[in-house]
Amino acid sequence: MDRTPVTGLARLLPRPNSVRAKLIRIVLSTTAIALIVAAIAMLTYDLSNYRQALVSGLSAEAGILALSTAPAIEFDDRAVALRNLTAMQARAAIRVAAVYGTGGKLYAFYARPGQRPPPDTLPVPRPGPYLTGNQIEYVQPIMQNGEMLGTIYLRATYDLVGRVRAYLGIFALVILLGMTVALVSSMALQKVITEPLDAMAKVAHQVIDRRDYSLRAGAFGRDEIGMVVAAFNNMLDEVESREKALQATNSALSAEIKVRKSAEAALREADRRKDEFLATLAHELRNPLAPIRHAVKILDVPGASDGQREWSREVIARQVQHMALLLDDLLDVSRITRGRLDLRKDYVSLQALVAAAVEPARPLIEAKHHSLEVALPSAPVELEVDPLRMSQALSNLLTNAAKYTDAGGTIKVRAALEPDGLAIRVQDNGIGLSAAAIPNLFAMFSQVDSVIDRAEGGLGIGLALVKGLLALHGGTVEASSDGVGHGSEFVIRLPRSTLVSGVRNTIAAPAAAAPARGPRGKVLVVDDNRDAAETLALVLEMSGHELLVGHSGHEALDLGSRERPDAIILDIGMPDMTGYEAARRIRREAWGRKTFLLAITGWGQEDDKEAARAAGFDGHLTKPVNPDQVELMLAHFLNARSATNVP
Repeated sequence: MDRTPVTGLARLLPRPNSVRAKLIRIVLSTTAIALIVAAIAMLTYDLSNYRQALVSGLSAEAGILALSTAPAIEFDDRAVALRNLTAMQARAAIRVAAVYGTGGKLYAFYARPGQRPPPDTLPVPRPGPYLTGNQIEYVQPIMQNGEMLGTIYLRATYDLVGRVRAYLGIFALVILLGMTVALVSSMALQKVITEPLDAMAKVAHQVIDRRDYSLRAGAFGRDEIGMVVAAFNNMLDEVESREKALQATNSALSAEIKVRKSAEAALREADRRKDEFLATLAHELRNPLAPIRHAVKILDVPGASDGQREWSREVIARQVQHMALLLDDLLDVSRITRGRLDLRKDYVSLQALVAAAVEPARPLIEAKHHSLEVALPSAPVELEVDPLRMSQALSNLLTNAAKYTDAGGTIKVRAALEPDGLAIRVQDNGIGLSAAAIPNLFAMFSQVDSVIDRAEGGLGIGLALVKGLLALHGGTVEASSDGVGHGSEFVIRLPRSTLVSGVRNTIAAPAAAAPARGPRGKVLVVDDNRDAAETLALVLEMSGHELLVGHSGHEALDLGSRERPDAIILDIGMPDMTGYEAARRIRREAWGRKTFLLAITGWGQEDDKEAARAAGFDGHLTKPVNPDQVELMLAHFLNARSATNVP
């Protein structure tokens, strides 16, 4: 706080916001208002008297002129009339005097030098005063024995502005003197009352600024104000004692609350991610089970051809491999978390490492028609790392890039030697990342998009696994993006110590199985998982149904509009359009209002079933579905429709 001593006039003047200053302002403002009101009243009264006096004087002058000029008009003696009018020069206020005949024509006039003469005809029709700007006109009829001989016209100055200016000067001087007297007297009187209050206010400000409750305001006698000051000092004594007692308690509580809030936030976040992970894990494990179950069903059908059996075995092997990779990722993350994952380092070339990483991701890259560009240093680069784990980390980044890039995108892999080691960059032009998503991107169970909106969402452990594997090698991984819709870039950095010197499968049309008993129908199966869609379609076709297959929500709408199927079996989680939205659009079409809609999804909670019913689905099955159950639901629908003779 500034403790510079106050001298001179500043010592006499109170602080702007002090009680003393406020009381002085009240006195001064009250005095000023009273003086101003009085000045306005006096000015109004004076101006009113001034106007009345001027009008009365003009009325008297006009009356005298009327009496003296009546004989001249009666005998048509203009010289006498002019002489009478010229006598008005004795009145300084009168500028123009004129006599008009009975017809309103100018008879004689007098005008001071520099004044415009009166008009040729009487300017106002009725007698009386007329105010026009800074002048006043007065009209008086000339009467003789009850007969009107003419009219007297007088024009005089009405200096209202000058009179107001003079009064304002006087009033300003009076107000200045009155305010000065009020200020001096109020300062002398208010000091006696407000000095104790100022002392308390000063101490209060110091206490607020410095939190020093040892300050006191002093003693000011035993009157009412002195008692208030004493009570204020006693209050500071009590506050000081309590403040000392509370400081230690507050410090301990603040530390405990901070720790507790941090722990609660971490627990809530962990619980949320755990729930999301468990739901996602169930979804990801159910997806491969559906085509596996359908393939097994095909293998059990006696009429299946050798090609169909071989294709079914390939589907089972492919989906089992997918499940194995998911479980391996889970086990690897668990081992890293517990510190039980041992690296098996070996010498490997950078080219071989990148080739091994690209191979597992290539089927997804080719399926989505991505363009893959790989740029490596021209000179050979040898690394001492765990080849399996490093290729696994890089492959995870490539798989993520393929998943989160729309079909026909571009993925670039570039490696370069830097002063601190090796940098491998994986860049894509996919959906990109928001600034809020990047900080938690490498946390366990972290995902950018909802899995139901993008069916290839994964478990949310891939990037956490990459970070853990890189950390075991002494490296790092970081992400960057220009924003949502502008792609992303992941950079793997290995320390210098690690440096040593597409084509989709098609399925042949299966042989038709002997139709089962009961009505058969045209069925459309839509699932972005091609194995799941085609195996279920093959099972239903062997049962005698006519099958159509689609792999997106838009294909469901196009095929449904063109082929008018009896039933549509629709997956919920598809990348272009969810099954809910597709079902709502189908129900709005005339051809789709009586079509049987069956939802097949990995989401099996009660609210998921309710969402399916709300979207217009007739049934809901959770993956992996039993083909027999699907056939049973189709048969029930077709039998009911046949019984009611609905075409």
